[in-house]
Amino acid sequence: MAKFILLCLLWGAACINLAVAAPPAPYDAAAIPKTLQAYANAVVRLQESTTEVKDLDQVIFRYKEAITILNSNGAEYADIAVYYDKSRQLKNLKGAIYDNNGKLIKKLATSDFQDVSAISSISLFEDNRVKHYTPRVNFYPYTVEYEYELRFKHSFYFPDWQPQKALDIAVENSTYKFTSKPDFKTRLKEFNLPAPRKETSTADGTILEWSAQQMPARKSEPYSPPAREFITMVEIAPVTFSYEGISGKFTNWQEYGKWAYDNLLQGRDKLPPATVAAITELVKNTPTPEEKIRKIYEYTQQKNRYISVQIGIGGLQPMKAEEVDRLGYGDCKALTNYTRSLLAAAGIKAYYTEVNAGADKKSYLPDFASAFQGNHAILCVPVAQDTIWLECTSREAPMDYMGTFTDNRRVLLYTENGGVIARTKGYPPEQSRQIRKATFTLDEKGSLQGSLETEFQGTQYDNRDHLILKTGKEKLDLVKEIYPINNLEIAKYSLEAQKAGTPRLTEKMEIKAPGYGNTDNNMLVVPVYNLTRNLNVPKEVRNRKQPVTINRGFYDEDEIIFNVPATFKPEYLPEAVNIENEFGYYRTALTFSSGKLTYSRKLLLKEGTFKPEAYDTFHTFLKKVYTADTQKFVLTKQPAG
Repeated sequence: MAKFILLCLLWGAACINLAVAAPPAPYDAAAIPKTLQAYANAVVRLQESTTEVKDLDQVIFRYKEAITILNSNGAEYADIAVYYDKSRQLKNLKGAIYDNNGKLIKKLATSDFQDVSAISSISLFEDNRVKHYTPRVNFYPYTVEYEYELRFKHSFYFPDWQPQKALDIAVENSTYKFTSKPDFKTRLKEFNLPAPRKETSTADGTILEWSAQQMPARKSEPYSPPAREFITMVEIAPVTFSYEGISGKFTNWQEYGKWAYDNLLQGRDKLPPATVAAITELVKNTPTPEEKIRKIYEYTQQKNRYISVQIGIGGLQPMKAEEVDRLGYGDCKALTNYTRSLLAAAGIKAYYTEVNAGADKKSYLPDFASAFQGNHAILCVPVAQDTIWLECTSREAPMDYMGTFTDNRRVLLYTENGGVIARTKGYPPEQSRQIRKATFTLDEKGSLQGSLETEFQGTQYDNRDHLILKTGKEKLDLVKEIYPINNLEIAKYSLEAQKAGTPRLTEKMEIKAPGYGNTDNNMLVVPVYNLTRNLNVPKEVRNRKQPVTINRGFYDEDEIIFNVPATFKPEYLPEAVNIENEFGYYRTALTFSSGKLTYSRKLLLKEGTFKPEAYDTFHTFLKKVYTADTQKFVLTKQPAG
C-alpha cells in the first residue's frame, strides 16, 4: 500500500512538473503583437514553403501554414484549397482547428476535405481538381493550420513565394527554401524583399532561402497600383526543364516562345480539304486583307462555341484545328488556333498570343520569362501599317476590339522564330465614349416619358455588349438594372452593333417613369441627371502611401431636354459647374427657354499614375461630380390667368 501511495505521489509530482514545464499553446491569439493587429482581419502565424528539385521530372513542394482569423471579415482566409492534377500529385494533406487560446478543437484528415473538379461547370474534360475545406467556427478569433505535399512530374514552373496574400493579412513568420542539384540552373525575379536572400552552395547542390517576419497588414487605399509593385514576392523559373516528357530550355521570351511554338502549335493547324475550299470561296474577290480577316472571323463566330477544355500538354496545348472544325467548339486555345488555321488557309499569317486577361490589366514581365504569366489566348494579325486583334471566344465581339478583359497590356506572341512581347490595343479616354441624347416630357404629376439614344465606343462598348445576345424579358430586366430610374417602363428597346470601322453600340429606348419627379404644394422636384448610376466616390485616405492609379479613362457626354408642363416655371435651377484639373474635367449647364429645360453634361476622366499626395484632389473631384449629378431642379405651378 505504501508503495502504491509513493508511486501516486511520484506520478502526481511528475504531472505537476510537466504542467509547469509545458510550452504555451503555439497559436494563442493573445500572443499576436498589437502592431500586427492594426488593419488586419487575419494573421499568418507560420508559413513554411519548400521546393526541392530532385530531377527534371521530379520536384517536391511542401507547404505548411497556420493563420489566425481575427473577425468575420477575415473568414474567407480560413478556407483551405489545394489544387492538383495528373502532373502534380497531392500527398499528406492534413490540418487542424484551434480556438482563441490556441487549444486544439479538431484535427483534419484527408477524408475531411471535399474533392471537386477545378474546371467550370461548362467544361467537357475535367482533369484539374481541388481538395477543399471550409471551417465551421462560430467564434473569433480561431486558427486554421494545414499542410500538404505536391509532387510534380515536371520542372517547367515552380510555386512562387508571396507571404502576404492580401492587404488585410499580417504575417508573423514566413520562409521559403528552394533546393536543387548543383547542375540545375534557375532565374529569379524578386519583388520588394524585406531582407536579402540567403544562398548556400554545397556538394549536394544549391539552397536559396527567403524569410519575412512581422509584416503588418496594409491599410486599403482605393486606386492603388498593381499589388506586385509594393508586396513581397519571389518568382523562380528554370533554365532547362522537362514538361510532360518534353525537354526544353529558355532564358528569355524569344526562347520560351520558340519552344512553345515548336511543341504546342506545330502541326496542329491542318484543316479538312472541304473547309479549306469553303474559306477560299468565302474570301474570293474580297479586295483587302482586312475584309478577308473580318469574313473569316465572323465565320468562326457563327460556327463555333466556347467551352473549357483542359487537355493536351498540361492543359497548354490547343486541340487540333481539324477537331475543332468537326466538333464546333473549343476553349480559348482551341478557337484561337482554329482561327489562325483558317486565316492561314486564306494566305494570312496570324500569331497565337498568350495574355493575362482581367480588368486589372496585368502585363507580362518583359525581363523575366516564365510559364503561366498568362491565363487566356487571343490572336494577333499583322496587316500593313497596323495590327488586328481577335478575341476568338466571343460570338458577338467586333473584329479588332479589345475590351477591358484584354486591352492595353503586354502579351506574348508565338512565332516560328520565337516569342515576341507586344502590347494589345488600348483606348485613350476620348475614344472610350458614351454619348447620350434624350428628350423627355414631364406632366404635372411628375411622370416622365420620352426617348433616349446612347452610343458606346472604346472600352465603354463593354457597358452593353453583354446584352447583344439576350432577348425578350431577360434583356429588358437587365436594362432596368442598369438605369437607376424608379418605376421604369420600357415601351421600345433596340441595341444595334456597328462592327465595321470603329466598333460602336447604339442603344435606343422609349420609356415611361411614373413618379420620376416629386410633387409638393404646386411644386415639382425633378432629378437633373438620373440616367447613369452615380460615379463611385472612394473613401477618404489620410497619409496615403501608394500612388493614385487610374487604369482606364473615359468620356461621357449627355444632352437631356425636359419639356415641362405649360403651367410650370422654374423656381430653382442648379448653377453651372466647371471643374478642371490633372484628372480631367466636369462641365454642366442647365438652361430654360420656351418651355424646355436643356441639361448638358461632360465628364472626362484621364488614365495614368499620380503622386500619393494628389489623392485628396482626386477624391474632391469625384465628390463634386457626385454632388452635381444628384442635384434637382424645382418647378412651380403658376396661378391660372
